[in-house]
Amino acid sequence: MQGSVEGARAEAANHSGAPLWAFAARILVILIFVAATNSGFVQRAVLVVDQGRLTTLAGFVGLWALSLACLFIAAFQPNRWVRAAWAVVIAASTAVGFAFRRASGSDLTIMDVLSLWSARHEAERAMDFYASAVVLLLVVLVVGIAIFLAPQVPVAAAKRRWLTRLAWAPLVPIACTAVIVVYKEGGGAQALPMQFAPVSVAAVSGVAIAKAPIPERRPVAWQPQAAPVRRVVMLVDESIRADYIDWLPDNPYTPELARLKPRLVDHGPAASGGVCSHYSNALLRFMAARQDVGRQLLANPSIWSYAHKAGFRTVFVDAQAAFNRNPGKLQNFMTPDETAEIDAFHALPESVPVHSLDDRLLDIVLEELRSPGPVFIYANKNGAHFPYDKSYPASETVFRPSMAEGTDDQATRVNSYRNAVRWTVDRFFKRLAEEADLSDTVVIYTSDHGQRFDPRRATHCSVDDPDPREALVPMVTMTGNESLRAQLADGAERNRRRATHFLIAPTVLELLGYAPEQIRGTYGNGSLFETTGDAPTFTSGDIFNLFSSKVRLHPIDLTQPYLEHGWASAATMLRPTLDPAAPGSCRPPGTSDNPI
Repeated sequence: MQGSVEGARAEAANHSGAPLWAFAARILVILIFVAATNSGFVQRAVLVVDQGRLTTLAGFVGLWALSLACLFIAAFQPNRWVRAAWAVVIAASTAVGFAFRRASGSDLTIMDVLSLWSARHEAERAMDFYASAVVLLLVVLVVGIAIFLAPQVPVAAAKRRWLTRLAWAPLVPIACTAVIVVYKEGGGAQALPMQFAPVSVAAVSGVAIAKAPIPERRPVAWQPQAAPVRRVVMLVDESIRADYIDWLPDNPYTPELARLKPRLVDHGPAASGGVCSHYSNALLRFMAARQDVGRQLLANPSIWSYAHKAGFRTVFVDAQAAFNRNPGKLQNFMTPDETAEIDAFHALPESVPVHSLDDRLLDIVLEELRSPGPVFIYANKNGAHFPYDKSYPASETVFRPSMAEGTDDQATRVNSYRNAVRWTVDRFFKRLAEEADLSDTVVIYTSDHGQRFDPRRATHCSVDDPDPREALVPMVTMTGNESLRAQLADGAERNRRRATHFLIAPTVLELLGYAPEQIRGTYGNGSLFETTGDAPTFTSGDIFNLFSSKVRLHPIDLTQPYLEHGWASAATMLRPTLDPAAPGSCRPPGTSDNPI
């Protein structure tokens, strides 16, 4: 009788499973582990909401929900060996991703994996340098394995059957993340679960490495001569379109730039290297020549290497960190390996208000320009990234209705964008001109890409058939060296309506003191100093040939007007008595009296 009673109790336990508190405790431990090893979820969600990318938000949240469900499926697997296998995979992915983020400040990307692979011979030195991160990796690895390999919580027979059938379910978020990385041509994995994303990124990187070896960056072979200036500044703005800078006196859009025109050299409108921030910045930092875009970009000496060889201290200022695209410290394909070449790295913290980012960037630039010795500065401005209304204080809403005040349509987008350009570009240059000693300095100003204001389409970053407005950027130089200014002005006239980002690398090299004859051997004829024979083009999508067989090159006609028509009639200045027909009024953009 007693045996039958115990058998009945065992059978009942088999059907009913463990007490509810046991399940709750196991789930709570997993959620704590996930929360402790992930970051950036809230920032990423807020970012895509601000940008109106609700489909992206749904996919982002959905993939997170799927990943959590698969984590629970792995943790409750009845078969100990299946559970152990997933415990190792999940714990290893988490440990690598978490330790890398603690060491670098950013999520692991395909460029990081490729960089680490090409520098694998430095593994021992890296282990010494990142010893604390390695210890953290081991701790997370052990804790993760312990959590997911813990003794099974008994479940009812029906649930056991379903868990067994779903044993391979964790492969789904791994595959989904890999598909996103391939579709985004190297991006898209930011702030996704550490438990699966690093595995996906590593798998995609492994395929890229297997397809073709990843080269190591070459050292600088040239010997520099005496540099014509001691300070070179590259200001790379965000989302600034050339035709939204007005050079007419007393214009309402960019009046300070118009007043400064005698001190500036306008090389624009120009074509950007790419139509995505990360691609354009990579082309600039990796010293791309138009004829050499592709996998060889991974082997080029970086802009920092050239500056160091010429005796310049290197400075990087990032006013976009943690705001525009990536909740991490490194972005635009920058890797920890690259940061090792930078003497002073300034990533502005989240505590700085968005509309104050460019002012803080300028403070740092001005301070660095006052330092002794030659210095090369590369600064990423915050500029006018979408949503535009965050780029300027509400009190500076000059053109209205803005997007914050009305519906999201082309007219309100342009109004908000005009406000952003007026605040972040026009006012910025006024401060730069008043506060900087440029007597022994050359400043090169451009933007990473332009903008398109059609609410039905993406503002930029198109891969196939991109709108030329996405590549339409300003190109301006500024210096107190009158001899160099005359040469730059002459080059601007020669290259009128033919300037591109591909003219910047040879110009910087000449300013650093490298011989023009050597520069022409790699970059051909053409720089901001001399005539280019190339028609303006820009790239879209994968510039490294990691995911595609060839680089996408697109022509752009810089003689054509691209300004959206009818904007002025939809906007109202904060000057209600202003006669729309009077000189200096809110003229319709695109007319012949509004030149670049």
